[in-house]
Amino acid sequence: MSKKRRVLTFVAALALYALTMPISAFAATPTTIEAGNSSEFNEAVATVNAATSGEYIIKLTDDFQTGGASFSSSQPVSIVGNGHTITFGGSSIYVNPSVQLSLGAADGSDTLKISGGNEYIGDDPSLLRIKGTCNMYPGVTIADRKGAHGFGGGVAVEGGTFHMYGGTIENCGIDAGSMCYGGGVGVAYGGSFTMDGGEIKNCFATSPYKWTDDGMSPLWIASAGGGVFVSGGSSFVMKGGTISNNKANEMGGGVAVVASPYEIEGGRWGKLQSSAQILGGTISGNEANDGAGVLSSAYFYNPYTLCAAAPNVGAAEKPGLFLKNATITNNTANQDEGYGAGVLTVMMKSPAVAEIRDCTITNNSAAVGGGVASYGNFTSLTIDGCTITANKAVNYGGGFAAESNSGEGAGTTITNTKLCNNSADKAASDVYLNGSVAKLSAAKDMDELYLGKPDDVTNKKIDGWYLDNEDSRYATQPKEQRTECANYASIGSDGKVYLVAAAKPSLVKITFANEDGTTIYSEDWYEIGTKAAQITAPTPTKPSDDKYDYVFDSWHKEITDATEDVVYKAQFKKVPKNNPGNSDTDKPGTDAPGNNTPGADGSQANGGNGNASSSVNANSALPSTGDHTATVLGTALAGTGVLALAATICARKRKRIW
Repeated sequence: MSKKRRVLTFVAALALYALTMPISAFAATPTTIEAGNSSEFNEAVATVNAATSGEYIIKLTDDFQTGGASFSSSQPVSIVGNGHTITFGGSSIYVNPSVQLSLGAADGSDTLKISGGNEYIGDDPSLLRIKGTCNMYPGVTIADRKGAHGFGGGVAVEGGTFHMYGGTIENCGIDAGSMCYGGGVGVAYGGSFTMDGGEIKNCFATSPYKWTDDGMSPLWIASAGGGVFVSGGSSFVMKGGTISNNKANEMGGGVAVVASPYEIEGGRWGKLQSSAQILGGTISGNEANDGAGVLSSAYFYNPYTLCAAAPNVGAAEKPGLFLKNATITNNTANQDEGYGAGVLTVMMKSPAVAEIRDCTITNNSAAVGGGVASYGNFTSLTIDGCTITANKAVNYGGGFAAESNSGEGAGTTITNTKLCNNSADKAASDVYLNGSVAKLSAAKDMDELYLGKPDDVTNKKIDGWYLDNEDSRYATQPKEQRTECANYASIGSDGKVYLVAAAKPSLVKITFANEDGTTIYSEDWYEIGTKAAQITAPTPTKPSDDKYDYVFDSWHKEITDATEDVVYKAQFKKVPKNNPGNSDTDKPGTDAPGNNTPGADGSQANGGNGNASSSVNANSALPSTGDHTATVLGTALAGTGVLALAATICARKRKRIW
């Protein structure tokens, strides 16, 4: 091969190699700028903002406090903490449009804390304000920011994009004024928040102010979204992590997605243009007056113009509330008047809908609708493949409640769901409907045991929907009064319906007691049809008195196969005591045969025939052959008394010996 051809071949191979190399191999190494104090940090931010190319890392080398930072360059920048804390006493980090800011390391190897120093801020207290793009990685903590008025105590997403891959947002919130939205994270103006993991905890939106205090509409919300608040054509997608122990004075202790004035002005009630998709993770331990865990509403709304000109893509595609593969547990709404401790949906009109699929909703508590509640017209709610158990209502609907949920397209459909073993103090342990449409699947399809009262059905397989009315609770009804709901698959909007998923009585109670029923020896439940031989009877006893001992004789009626509740009462025989002071000594009891000496097996031994007369001729019971000692004994007893008898016996014995 000629030299020229070899050169051309080499060049071609080099070009091919370059084409096949990943682009990242040619990426420039990020520029790292160290900052150990406020001045160095400010210089690092200025350097990044002046850049027109490259990628930057601001690396903390010490803990320090600074007055704030505003990023404006489109060049990617990261802040890594190396275990340090940066405190923003009275200001924030601003992520302006086109900015790409990352907090921590994508592989979770870095530790960074961004603190508000627990300094109280008036308006707009957010530690992090996002109009561009911000990624937060595991190992990062945003904490300790409190303020009086605004949205987003920890993070405010103002039309930008916030992606939380992990980390913690805690101890942030707003507690005064008429706008207390999103103690942890507030998302508005068409913003987008995605949560893949991490925690939002101990945050709050707890202003004591209510708009009605100034004579304004009762539909205006002042405090909502203790953990996360979403409004104004914005979206929230949760794929993992936890939102826990947050609080809102009015609505949505964990998560609140609510309409803004732009969406519902002109009486367009029900038009919700924001979206919350909770597709994993846990929402627990949150508190609010209503909707303690999760709230979605296009009836109660925020009166501020936090709206985008148009909803973002996620909100436009799926307006409403969507829960799937999530756990909603231990949330608490107001016990006197609160609705929907786990989930509350309020008046959302198509295309906005509410769906709850494959979720576990347990141990939540409210006045009405401990697990899930739907309120008002329009809302179409689907619950499928869920477990809704162990929730409590102080009033009605321990598992599910719906009020005034009717009209075109409205109603609740519940399928493939274990909606059982909830409780309500007044009525409707599992389902409460007031002027609401609902379709329930067959209760027997739950394949669950009923754990409540009464005892005759406890731990029996659930087989139907039963009435659990306020004036006649299922748990206290006699068997004959328990009534199944026949139209559970299509319940109309007329009147009120109170239901519990329970079972037909399949047990009977068999009781063994003393003569007058005041002492219970045993009381057990038996399956109907249990054979008499399989029923365990106790061995009764009765205390002695001055004259008599008492021996069990029989039950007052024969023990038969189990068919109904029954009480068997013990009957005893009297045995006179051998007591010199007892005038009945040596006399048989009036109802006892012979001398009533009990045998080892409980039978009456050594007493002859219990029906025999006490005046029977003694000789008639004596043998006529063999040893005549008995004959002589009988004659002596009848004629000469005990002394003559003794003499006769001795004479007979001596004669034999001699």
